[in-house]
Amino acid sequence: MPIEVPRATVEHMLLGAPNDRRQLQDSPILGDVWIAFAKKPADAADLLITPHKSKLASEVASAINRRLKEERQRDAKPRPDPEVAFLQAVVAARLKFDQLLQVIVPMTGWWHEPRNRQEFNLYFDPARPEAISEKLRRALEYMLQIACGRSRGPGTDSFSTLDKYVGLAALILWAGEAQPRKGARKGTAEEEIQRALEKVKVDAVARPLLQLLNAMRQPDAPLVFQISLNRTATAAVARSVPAVKGDAAKLLFAVNCGDINWAVLDSGIDATHPAFQKEKPKPNEKPSRVKASYDFSQFRQIVSLSNEDDETRAHNAMKLSRYDPNQPLKPEEQKNLAKIDGDLAQIADDVDKGRRLNWPLIEQIVTLPDGTAPLSNHGTHVAGIIGANSAKLRQAGLDSDIGDGMCPDIGLYDFRVMGPTLEDTEFAIIAALQYIRYLNERHRFTVIHGANLSLSIRHDVRNYACGRTPVCLESEQLVDSGVVVVAAAGNRGYQSFETKEGPFESYASFSITDPGNADGVITVGSTHRNSPHTYGVSFFSSRGPTGDGRPKPDLVAPGERIRSTAPVAAGGPWTDLDGTSMAAPHVSGAAAMLMARYSELIGQPRRIKKILCESATDLGRERSFQGHGMLDVLRAFQRV
Repeated sequence: MPIEVPRATVEHMLLGAPNDRRQLQDSPILGDVWIAFAKKPADAADLLITPHKSKLASEVASAINRRLKEERQRDAKPRPDPEVAFLQAVVAARLKFDQLLQVIVPMTGWWHEPRNRQEFNLYFDPARPEAISEKLRRALEYMLQIACGRSRGPGTDSFSTLDKYVGLAALILWAGEAQPRKGARKGTAEEEIQRALEKVKVDAVARPLLQLLNAMRQPDAPLVFQISLNRTATAAVARSVPAVKGDAAKLLFAVNCGDINWAVLDSGIDATHPAFQKEKPKPNEKPSRVKASYDFSQFRQIVSLSNEDDETRAHNAMKLSRYDPNQPLKPEEQKNLAKIDGDLAQIADDVDKGRRLNWPLIEQIVTLPDGTAPLSNHGTHVAGIIGANSAKLRQAGLDSDIGDGMCPDIGLYDFRVMGPTLEDTEFAIIAALQYIRYLNERHRFTVIHGANLSLSIRHDVRNYACGRTPVCLESEQLVDSGVVVVAAAGNRGYQSFETKEGPFESYASFSITDPGNADGVITVGSTHRNSPHTYGVSFFSSRGPTGDGRPKPDLVAPGERIRSTAPVAAGGPWTDLDGTSMAAPHVSGAAAMLMARYSELIGQPRRIKKILCESATDLGRERSFQGHGMLDVLRAFQRV
């Protein structure tokens, strides 16, 4: 088992001493990547790679895949499938730390900068590959002092930024190969690495790095801008519609949302639930208002460049077909499996030839059969707040205690981005957002008017500026294309920390999560379901402002003990859940109602956001807690 590098050591090398943190990193490897590899130095990490300037993502993905193949042919060590895949403006790859340094870093513009190349040449002598230069020795000695908790020496100011990166890279490479001594007692990461380094010489720590540096090859031109983690997303989890005056607005303005469609990016919707059935379906028409279900949770396997390999492609085709590999296939299943295999080969070939993503082929693979059960109740619950129809429940003989959703006649699109595991979720969400743009662009009219993201991706301020992460930028592009995007603020408003003096509990400012940090997104916090003036903002609801000082959340809506639909097969037809996940769909429903009543608002998401925010009811709480206040649908209608 390899040794963990303490996070404090990583932050000290990247940012400086705790009492003097003035250093901002300019490395293309962002802080969350360093920390992930420091925690598990021998494991592969799932990375998002941003192309350099005008380079196409397909071009970068193809170059990375080619270089990785070359490295695997020269290296006898077994490697996990990197599953290199791409979307517009981003590439995903699952790599080990040495692969990151040896393949990706030399592709960066940072690596090609003359000043970095000149300084880098001082670390080793090509004529003496095993020799350690004085510059590298000083950097490693200082880093080892930090890692061992000894004297801080001359301080970080005496070392260049590149010194620190090279020293930290050497430590992580060494830790990935090192093994704790037999019989050594277990302790904290700091204690274990201190014991491991007690008798280790600088030469031993430097050896893996020197071997890697001498094997590096520089491409002709920069292809990569920066590297971050493919972050995981989590669910941001009585009758609440009257609390936001949604029922009054429908009664006074006779709103019908039958021509409005909303995407729910979540864990999946139970399309067979009675609450989502149409009032009077036409002949040969689907009875459910869930117009389509798409599984983007396995999108990585569809666009992976590893599908060039026959065996890998066959494995992915079976996984995407959802057939039981332990059961004999029927003739029609064998035919379908062969088609998926052929489609995957075609998609991989498109990448090799520099073509764009073949969305029509991808659409056939991600589209789920009608009635496919969701993996959890979260997405069905969110969809119910937007569009449950209680009358259909009663017609089905179910005792309804949930009332109507905000828009009981709205059309729904089910985008499943949260799979059985949390891997690949940011990449899957970006793919789903791009597909929504594709759907709208291929028609002369808007197919999907809005998207609800009741999910939460924690933002690390050490990496991207707030609102500039890949998922935030993609959300902004969707808004710019004319689609309303509503996101949960997150459930990180109240946190508990373990200190030397014991536990410390406090409300947390700057705790808005992605994609809620995006400026054009309507970011929603939570309040009590029917007594918001009394109880104010929910204790768990994330607080603003954003890390770069913009006011967030935008407004709040009911998010405590919200009763809504749940998959019938999983014990429904309803359940109670809490969270900003439940608050966001109230705002999605309000935006849909505005567009249904005032069709000129379709395609104007920023104006809709302005109307909803300016008409919100002030709860008398801090702006960073409540935003503009609580959603008020009736007042929003009166402002148009």
